[in-house]
Amino acid sequence: MTRKLQSRWLYPLIIILALTHITVAAELDLGLQDAIELALEHNLDFRLVTLDWEQAKAALERAHIVEDEEMIKEAQEMWKKANKFYEEQKRNLENQVRIAYQELLERETMVANGEKAWNRAENQLAIDENKYKAGLLSTLDIQRAENSLFDAEYRYEASKRELETQQMKFNELLGLSFNQEVNLTERLLLDFVPFTLDLETCYDLAFRYDNGLLTAKENLHEAKEKVLLAQSPFAPRVELEMAQVGEEKAEIRLQKAEQDLYFRIRRDYYSLMDQAHNLQVKEAELELERKNLQAEESKYAAGVLSNAQIVAQQEKLAQLEQDYSADLLNYSLARMGLLQTIGKEDAWSENHEK
Repeated sequence: MTRKLQSRWLYPLIIILALTHITVAAELDLGLQDAIELALEHNLDFRLVTLDWEQAKAALERAHIVEDEEMIKEAQEMWKKANKFYEEQKRNLENQVRIAYQELLERETMVANGEKAWNRAENQLAIDENKYKAGLLSTLDIQRAENSLFDAEYRYEASKRELETQQMKFNELLGLSFNQEVNLTERLLLDFVPFTLDLETCYDLAFRYDNGLLTAKENLHEAKEKVLLAQSPFAPRVELEMAQVGEEKAEIRLQKAEQDLYFRIRRDYYSLMDQAHNLQVKEAELELERKNLQAEESKYAAGVLSNAQIVAQQEKLAQLEQDYSADLLNYSLARMGLLQTIGKEDAWSENHEK
């Protein structure tokens, strides 16, 4: 009985140790393409898809060896579906890695911003304590500075926890152990990158690459083939009528897909333009507030400003820095999403949009 209980608790422990790898691995330098290749090789979900793909491929090869027409036809259908699903999941995984890579970069930036805010609050408290000792500030001023430091430290620690969680999710996506340290070497999208394509170009590209539209075109092509087959003098008349109705429906669905795509691209494009404008406004505001803080720190040192004013300005700047990082992340992800929709998944830097 004791051995059974020991085994019962031992197996989960082994699984936990296998997932977390107690020994810390050396830091791994990763560019975006490196991360994508790792995910394609080691991501657990994609490995399952790959096994199904390989199984369908092997079945088709066996059918050709046997030379059975019905078996070959059935295997070809299975292979066609498996290959289509494989390619879709491959693109999806590549896009997931691009998004996760960007999110991890932004989380690192948020931690850096949190550390700067914490250091500012810590330095301010040290300055205020010296002024308090000299009789220039009250206990309320010290309490205000301590509260500001307490909040800044908590926000900094929270940002580190969020970064750690994001790191684990990123590692899981790539098929790495949870505690594998990675160094992201491509940092282009930490800065604002404008979207330079116009609306008509986006629509033209999407018309060529959108999966929904391509599927609608493929369905129409198959419907036309059914009509041709049903026009045989040996086919019942009802089959021709049904095939013609199917063709008409496929044409309507294609037209509807084209209209839906146009409005989706239009919506995403102008939403991205709005985000870009707001981000540029916030960037200018952030630069202005940094200069304001420098000016007010000089005034505070000269005794012109109160403790409450300088603490409020520091907290305002810290909040603006975090808001800007969050808005930049949302813009970058929206930009990536639109580029993926128009078939330019690799256009993740400004040089690739041209």
